[in-house]
Amino acid sequence: MIPLHTKNALRIRSDSIPRLALILRRMGFADPLFQDWRIGQRFGVARPLTSILEWHIRGFGDGSIDSEVEISRKRLQHVASRPGSYYLPLMAILRKNNIPFLLGSRIPPDATHVYLPEFFGRAVPIRVPSSSSQPFGAPYP
Repeated sequence: MIPLHTKNALRIRSDSIPRLALILRRMGFADPLFQDWRIGQRFGVARPLTSILEWHIRGFGDGSIDSEVEISRKRLQHVASRPGSYYLPLMAILRKNNIPFLLGSRIPPDATHVYLPEFFGRAVPIRVPSSSSQPFGAPYP
């Protein structure tokens, strides 16, 4: 058995992983051309949140799910930026689609900002859209 990934605070039944991947793709998530695959990963999909930010969700064979917001891969700064947690919107999708889930002992708070690294050492805070401001059935701008 593959151990639960310690970074991931959310878990679904492992046999629900293919269904979740299908639901996310129908919502406009797509497989990024380049992504860092982790041990046990079964899918990794991304969707734009804004012109600068994207939402990335990974599913693992043990049923654990990783959900984060990060600088878009279309920007060079993507490689130097640090992603932030983004679990509340994922939980809403799971509830809407009747996919039961378990939370770890502590769910990390969703990021309010992701920092865009500038070339001369500065980091510009980029506001992350809250789950209440982005309806899940609608396309993101």
